[in-house]
Amino acid sequence: MKKLFLILVLLSALSVNAQDTLRLRVMTYNLRFGELATVDQLAGHIKSFKPDFVALEEVDVNTNRSLAPHQNGRNIISELAGKSDMFGLYGKAINLHKGYYGIGILSKYPYISVNKLILPNPQGSEPRVLLEALFEVGKADTIAFAATHLDVKDETTRELQAEYITGYFKNSPYPVIIGGDFNAKPDSKVIKQIMAHNWFDATDSALTFPAWEPKEKIDYIYARPKKGWRLVRTQAIQSQLSDHLPVITELEYVKE
Repeated sequence: MKKLFLILVLLSALSVNAQDTLRLRVMTYNLRFGELATVDQLAGHIKSFKPDFVALEEVDVNTNRSLAPHQNGRNIISELAGKSDMFGLYGKAINLHKGYYGIGILSKYPYISVNKLILPNPQGSEPRVLLEALFEVGKADTIAFAATHLDVKDETTRELQAEYITGYFKNSPYPVIIGGDFNAKPDSKVIKQIMAHNWFDATDSALTFPAWEPKEKIDYIYARPKKGWRLVRTQAIQSQLSDHLPVITELEYVKE
């Protein structure tokens, strides 16, 4: 009888572990280098949604732009992190206007490691990067979260970049979430084939660009592995603090 009880306890524990669910709220937001808003406005907007992770695109650090004089000399990623009570990571894509232009990550959780990778660029156009990091979520979970911004001009380049990103995360031992401006419409090969075949789609069909009269969907959130994820809710937020609408998604991952 005692042996039977121990077996039942063990099976119960295994059942709980098999249904161990992780819920996360994530966001992707192209900031247009802060031209249309102050850092305080952007930070307040982000903070209001209480995200666990945010992928940021078109992030200036210490630049001197004529289009955004109110942001001149400001370290936008560090300020956003401080004002939103999150950790901030930055990946430079290019040197620009005496400073840097690139992508960033905001996280509620501390990071374990961080890595920036240069994406394929056969046309020699503006360099694009992938910024990814491992994060300690809670007491026992590790999550890979990434941000990216794909090429704006050439479809073939975007396809190579999407394939590179997919290949990079193919054998990840941890769940992966990526957000970004893919500069690709839902019917493109980048989205319809590469991403759809290899990733869990964590957004809907809501249009995201331009913010004042959205006509295209080019901002996405994806997760891997493809199985195990469940979309709780997602929304393109109506806002004109940038030329892109921020996208906020809540999703669950059931660990086997």
